[in-house]
Parts: sequence; structure tokens; C-alpha cells
Amino acid sequence: MEINTNNNMEYYCAYLRKSRKDMDAEAHGQGETLARHEKRLKDYADSIGIKISKFYKEVVSGETISSRPVMQQLLTDVENGLWTGVLVVEVERLARGNTLDQGIVSNAFQYSNTKIITPLKTYDPENEYDEEYFEFGLFMSRREYKKINQRLHEGILASVKEGKHVGTAAPYGYEKYKLPKQKGYSLQINPDEANLVKLVFDLYASGNGTQFICNKLNSLGYKPRRTTEFGKSTIVHILTNPIYIGKIKYTDRATIKKVVNGKVTRVKNKDKNIIYVDGLHEPIIDLNTWNKVQNIRNNNLTNHTKIDYTLKNPMSPLLKCGICGKSLSRVTFSNRNDVRICCRKCKENVGSNINFVETKLLQALKLLLNDYKIKLINNDTRDIDTLLELNKNSIENYNIKLEKLKLQLNKTYDLLEQEIYTKDIFLERSSTIKQQIAEIIQIINNLQNEQISISQKKHNKEKLIPKIEKVIDCYYKTNDIYKKNELLKSVLEKVEYLKINPSSKEDFSLKLYPKLY
Repeated sequence: MEINTNNNMEYYCAYLRKSRKDMDAEAHGQGETLARHEKRLKDYADSIGIKISKFYKEVVSGETISSRPVMQQLLTDVENGLWTGVLVVEVERLARGNTLDQGIVSNAFQYSNTKIITPLKTYDPENEYDEEYFEFGLFMSRREYKKINQRLHEGILASVKEGKHVGTAAPYGYEKYKLPKQKGYSLQINPDEANLVKLVFDLYASGNGTQFICNKLNSLGYKPRRTTEFGKSTIVHILTNPIYIGKIKYTDRATIKKVVNGKVTRVKNKDKNIIYVDGLHEPIIDLNTWNKVQNIRNNNLTNHTKIDYTLKNPMSPLLKCGICGKSLSRVTFSNRNDVRICCRKCKENVGSNINFVETKLLQALKLLLNDYKIKLINNDTRDIDTLLELNKNSIENYNIKLEKLKLQLNKTYDLLEQEIYTKDIFLERSSTIKQQIAEIIQIINNLQNEQISISQKKHNKEKLIPKIEKVIDCYYKTNDIYKKNELLKSVLEKVEYLKINPSSKEDFSLKLYPKLY
């Protein structure tokens, strides 16, 4: 698909997102929501004679636009005039957040003259009544969202006070089960895991540290549920979880909303209410062992030197190992005045002084900026234009193959009618051809999506120039590590570091991946 601004050309996309109601429906066996909604929108698009060129699929759940990256990308594309219309199963899928988010969505569609198309109604931004109806729909959905949240919160609190388990998964040592003849869940002991929990408490109560316990469990071949080895954080979580003495702990209002740097975000609530109640489940650890462990932990924490967790590397977490792809670590040496970055996994990728790496990264950004400027002045977009042309040719070739397969499919019907094919042969041949048609249609859709992505990258290179200029201009004007980090992350996706020669201080390479989306 070739993207342009010709008013006679119309391009449509669709936005898919799960609601909380959908997640509950999936839990009761009603099928995968996004797949059902995709089919519904495809069928509706076919019925009104339009083609969906791209599906924006939101796989994370978020109340606000800032927590929904796919929605952010959709709004950017809408503002850039990429789409004639956006299909959604209902307008509430676009914005159910606060008034600010609803205004952002409304303005994006209104000023770009982009239609919102649902199976029930099409909202035309040029129609004053449609605009009012759309805004009223968003307002009502927000009210409904607040009521649902309030009912859910009250339901969770009621379950906690009854001693029921309200977590999505059971803690290590237990299995979650549905309470008979009543709403809610409780826990039952998993004997094998419970024995490990007892071992953890016994080892710690005997004076062993968390790292020793990790090494012991891993050497014995024990495995946690989600990772390959036990880590210190997992052991600490087990040692401090009152679930093992038969208690249910619930933190009410653990986070609250605040405006930070002009954005609404969730922060820890200092006045949170922690609730402890007797659970319906059987304890694994006796109270004496629990109290002994907590006393040891409190004494250790009192005598422990507090670790400084403030950011010290302005390039974190952008720097990645050029061999294994892992994030590089900042390492200090007490016996010499040297701070280095290195990969803890790949010994062959030699570390370097952090100041050398920082200097070379800024130099690389300047070279990237000059390259973008020269290509912009000379209108040199050959690399992207070549990709677009190759992509376009591939789409045309697959469309030719698609038409041939459709002719073959029609021929199988003719041969069946002429009784040349038996019913079994017809079903076998037609099934094979239909499978090939479906595969080619999927390939064409992927190529069309890639075409859109490539076109967007071409546009974003121009938008990136002033951002890089700002980074270069402001970077050394501040000593604030966090501001430097934000500047680098505003223009870079990641930076691959590679150094094979250990004898040279600055003989290393940096490969920059700018944010072209």
C-alpha cells in the first residue's frame, strides 16, 4: 500500500483493546477478545466496502493514554493525517481516562478530520452533532468506568475481610482453588513447595543469609515458578510474607495519583492502609519460627549500611552489549580511581572508562545529526525509498500470486460441477488452495503494515533533527544525571557497545539506534 496525501485516496485502520469486562469474559471461556473483535471489524469493513490496512493491537491494560503505547502511536498517525478513518468496536475503546485524555483523543480526530467508525455509528468530525455525541459518549463511559472500579474495590475489600485470597496467583507453597458454594478463592498447601518454604525459614533462622539460601536451593535443583534459579528477592519475599502463618495481607490504596512533571502518574501512598486478617487457608510456618526470622531480619536491617540507589550512569539503560544484548553495568573499583562500564556476562566484550564512552556517544550523535541534515538538504532518502520500492514490488507480486490462486480455486469448483473431481478430491484441493490464499493474504497485510512503518520512519527522521540538536546543546550545560539520561532517551532506543581489544583505552565501537517511531 502506498501512502500519500492525495484527498482521493482513502486508508482505514482499526484499533483493538481489551476492557476489564473482556478479561472476565475470557476467564469464563468466551475466547480471545482481540481475535473476536478483529474478525468483527473485518466483517463490518467488508460489508461497507472499505479495507482495513493496519490493526493497532493494544496488548497492555492501561487507564491513561500515557500507559498505552499503541494508542500513542495511533494518535501520532492520526495527527499526521495517515488515516481516513479508524474502526473500533465502540468509542469507549479509544479513551476511558480522565477529561484531559478524552480531550487529546477528541482533538486528534477533529483537527485531522479523521472519522471514527463503529458497527453502530460513524462519527464524522465535520458534523457538529457527531462531535457532541462522541464527546458525550466518552463522558458517560468515564462515569461507568469509575463506578466499576468502585464496585471492584469494595468487592476486594469484602473478600479480604472474609479471609479469602484475592491475588491473581497463589504464593509459592500454595495452590489457588475456588471455594465451594460461595464466591471467591482460597489456598491449599502444595506439599513439595511447602517443604521448600519450611527449609528457607529454617536455614534463615539458623543464621544463614539470603545469598547462602539461594545457592543452597539452586545446588539442590529446586526451581522457582517463573525463573530458572532462585534469587535473593524471591527469598526475601518468602521470609516476609505473612501468608505462611495463615494471615491475609492487603494494602489498601497502595498508590495514589499525582501530577509529576506535568503528567498524571501513580506514586506510592505514604498513608496507605495495610490490612491483616486471619485467612481461610492453613499456615505452613509456626508462629515461633516466624517471629524468630522477623527479629533476625530487623536486626540485620538496623545494622545494614544503606545502599545509594540514585542514578549514576546517564547512559543507563541504553547501553547494550554488542555480543549478547544485555544491559551494561557501571562498575567502580575501590583500589583505583576508575569507573567503568562492562558486560557481566560476556568476558570477551572488554569494559571501558565511563567518561570515554560518554564522550564518544555525544560525538556519534553529532555525526548522526550531520548525516540527517545532509540527506535532508540533498533530499537524499534513497535508502528508505529503495525499501519502499522493494516493498511495493513485493506486494504487487503477491497480489499476482493471489489472483492466480483465486482462479485455481474457481477452477476446482468448475471441475466438481463437471464431475471430473470427486467430492473428496475437491475438498482436498480446495482446502490446500484456501490455505495458500490465507497465507498470502497474511503476507500482503504484513508488507502493507511494514510499508506504513517505513513511511513513518522517513517522516520521523526529519522530526528527530531538532531533538538531537537539543540533546547536543543541553547535555553539558547540566550536571543533573537524570536530565542527561532523559535527553539521551528522548532520541535513542539503544546503543550497542563492542570492544575486543583490551590494550587500547578508546578502541571500542558504538552503534546507535535512534528513535524512529
